[in-house]
Amino acid sequence: MSLAAILSGLLLFLGLVFGLGLPWVVTSRFEAAEKLALGAGIGLAQIYGLAWIIYLTGLPHAAFLVLPALAAITIGTRLRAFIGFFFDPEVRGLCGRQLLFIAWCLGWLALVRSYGGGEWAADWQEHYERARFFLDRLPLDTVFLNVYSLPARPPLANLVAGAGMALSGTDFAHFQLFSTLFGTLLFLPVVVLARHFARGRSGVDAVLLLMLMMSPLVVQNATFAWTKLPTAFFVLLSVAFYVRGLSEAPSTRRTIASGALAAALLTHYSAGPYVVTLAVAQLVLAWTRRRARPIWRELVFQASVTAALLATWLAWSLTHYGIPTTFFSNATATGNAGLSLMEWLGRRAWNVYVTFVPHPLRPAEYSFISQASTPGFIRDYLFNIYQTTLPGAFGCAGLVLLAWCAIHRRPPVGCAAERQFWRWFPAGVITLGIASAYWPDRWGVVHICLLPMVIIGLAWLAARLGDVPARVRPIWAGALIVDAALGIALQFYLQATVILAPTALSDLTQGKLLEFSKVTTKNMLLKLAIGDKFVADGGLAPGLIVALLSMLMMLAAKQAFAARSPRS
Repeated sequence: MSLAAILSGLLLFLGLVFGLGLPWVVTSRFEAAEKLALGAGIGLAQIYGLAWIIYLTGLPHAAFLVLPALAAITIGTRLRAFIGFFFDPEVRGLCGRQLLFIAWCLGWLALVRSYGGGEWAADWQEHYERARFFLDRLPLDTVFLNVYSLPARPPLANLVAGAGMALSGTDFAHFQLFSTLFGTLLFLPVVVLARHFARGRSGVDAVLLLMLMMSPLVVQNATFAWTKLPTAFFVLLSVAFYVRGLSEAPSTRRTIASGALAAALLTHYSAGPYVVTLAVAQLVLAWTRRRARPIWRELVFQASVTAALLATWLAWSLTHYGIPTTFFSNATATGNAGLSLMEWLGRRAWNVYVTFVPHPLRPAEYSFISQASTPGFIRDYLFNIYQTTLPGAFGCAGLVLLAWCAIHRRPPVGCAAERQFWRWFPAGVITLGIASAYWPDRWGVVHICLLPMVIIGLAWLAARLGDVPARVRPIWAGALIVDAALGIALQFYLQATVILAPTALSDLTQGKLLEFSKVTTKNMLLKLAIGDKFVADGGLAPGLIVALLSMLMMLAAKQAFAARSPRS
């Protein structure tokens, strides 16, 4: 994919998202970071809604031109406020860091010639097929990867990516591009959370940016073409606005949180644990304020907004597929079918164990990642620590800060409702997130539902870094380098260099063993058999990309350490 195509896709995506969404909130009383995050959420929801309407009405691809037209009209109605907003130095700084994060993730994406790592196989092709389902109006009985029906996954991210593809190109490279761009927007709601945790301390944005850039969990998800990071965007948007609205009565922010949660559930059903925990939190809050009538009106309005958003998908799916396929075709439902209570509890107990205790600290069976390639085995070994275990998901740098914070605890801050919320919300999400995994996993299940929870933890750690003494920060910095080397550089080196020639197919038919793991080989063979072209195919020279990534890393590191330099 050429640089011109990448840049045009970037401009198209950002123009649609913020052109459609930001004018609705640019004159609101929210803070600048909240406006940008909420504007992105509203823009994505509008793209989803319009793409869904185009699919339902059978309009041709030319109908997608209404998206840039509406974005231009919407900006025109708020042009003066729009210009004034972007002249604000704070807004320009936020936008600059968002663009830096986007460039970082796109740089790594531009190196990926074949996917590999752990047990992540073929999901990228499934979601591409789902985007093409809506663009090409395939038959309703289409089965994806010969396994999944359409209702097994909700459609928001696929429709958003499909809208971008309809305006640029329908090949897999464009799907990759828009999937990554969607996921990188999570930086904005995480900034809102980190600033809230920091309680007015400056410099948290730059520290947070560096921590996200150096997180193997985040970067690997940002460049894998599926819907986990887009889901995390809406979950984080919901949590950020809910927490910010806990001291308000009534609260527009809490209503926004309910809408964002509905959008998260329309993106991936892994948002379920957050929906349940935040719904319980809101009911408990309403009960504590039950003598105030506005809180009950708020609940009714929130339920109406959530139901209306979910109905855009569920009502259609129920009409065309019925109740069993709509509600019970997803992996969690099908995987639990026929289990006894003891079997169900046994699987959950095992998954708790493997999620909290990384495989280097317990016996593990490594045949699934066995391979002739030593670098490939090391990559898969580490991948399954960073992506699937709760301690490993924070990375070495996160664990350094967590250890320091555990030793140097500080009294909780915020209103009483917020203090109570943070006492049980993480435990509730982690419990439900682990329980949602139906199979006894080899490694751990963080990557299923707990990605947003880990990112919330990273936002809190970024806010706490200001309390860390100068003697501890070099250890943290060294741990960042370890994460970048072991979890990012090695991963993308192999994804850039490990590819199969067409002769590999004949090698397999002759019974020859290939060098890499089963999953890596499956991804390579799938790409070879289907003929997909990735962003990295025919794009920039790898050396130039690595040089650009090095510059971006140094820029982010310079900003972060300048922001958190020791006080005199």
